[in-house]
Amino acid sequence: MSVVAHLPHRSLSLTEEEAAQPPSMELTGRRRMSPADRGLSQTLYEEFHQDPRYHEYVLGCLNCGECTTGCPAARFYDFSPREMLQIAATGDATTLWDALQEKIWSCCQCYTCNMRCRFGNDIAGIISVMRELSVRHGLEATRKTLAPFGRSLTLLMTVGTQVSADMIQPDFFRDWGPFATGSDQVWGVSPEVMRKAIPLDVLQTTRSSWEVSVQTSLELFRIYEETGVLDMLRGLDPDLTEMLVDIIEERREEFREAREKYRDELITMKGPVASFEG
Repeated sequence: MSVVAHLPHRSLSLTEEEAAQPPSMELTGRRRMSPADRGLSQTLYEEFHQDPRYHEYVLGCLNCGECTTGCPAARFYDFSPREMLQIAATGDATTLWDALQEKIWSCCQCYTCNMRCRFGNDIAGIISVMRELSVRHGLEATRKTLAPFGRSLTLLMTVGTQVSADMIQPDFFRDWGPFATGSDQVWGVSPEVMRKAIPLDVLQTTRSSWEVSVQTSLELFRIYEETGVLDMLRGLDPDLTEMLVDIIEERREEFREAREKYRDELITMKGPVASFEG
C-alpha cells in the first residue's frame, strides 16, 4: 500500500450547491461566490447588457493591445483596458463581478484608450457604465474604495472643483512629475506664462475658486436629483448624502431670501426680467 494513502487529506469534492452551479474560470483566477453574490452578479450582468450605451460603446476587439499600451493606469496597477473590453464583450456574470470589485476604479478616465482603439470602442465609457452599476447597487468593495474620497466628492458636487489655482505647484502635485507646471522642452510654454493665464483674483486664494453663484448651485442640485445621482449616492454613503442634502437646502433657503429681498426691485424694473425659480 502506498505511503501517500496513510497521509491526512481533505476532500476536493464540490458541495451540492457548487456542483449545481459551479463557479466559472475568470481572467484573473477562480472565485468562489456565495449564493447571494452569485444572484447579484447575474442581476448586474443583465443590467449591464441591457444598458442602452452597451451596444454603442462595445463594437469589437482586434486584441492588438494598443489601448493598454497607452494607458497610464496600466503602468502602475494591475489594470488593462483591453481586459475590461473583453469582459464587457465576452465575459460572463462572474468575470464582470470580479472587475466590479476593484479594477474599474483603477481607470483615470483620461480616454487615451478610446483614442488608440482601432475599432472605435468607447472603453472608458463602458468602464463608467460599470462604475454606475457598482455604485447603484452599493457594492461593499465600492464603499471601501470610495470611502476616503468623501471630501473631494463633496467639493465636486457643491462647487464643481476640488483644486484651486494656488494649489497648482510642483510641491503639491509631485506625482505629476517635474513638468507639472509646464516646460519649454515638453509643452513649449514656461511656468510663468501658464501662471499668467490664471485669473489674478483666484491666483493666491482658495476662496474665490470655490465660490459659485446660488443659481449655478441650484442648477447642479436639480440635475443630481432628476438624474438619480443622489439616490445612487444614498445607497452607497447615506451620511454623505444627507450632508449634501443639507447643503442643498441651505442654498435654496439662501436663494429664497435673496428673491424676497429683491422682489420689489424686480417688479419695478423696466423691460424683460428673467424668472428666478428655485
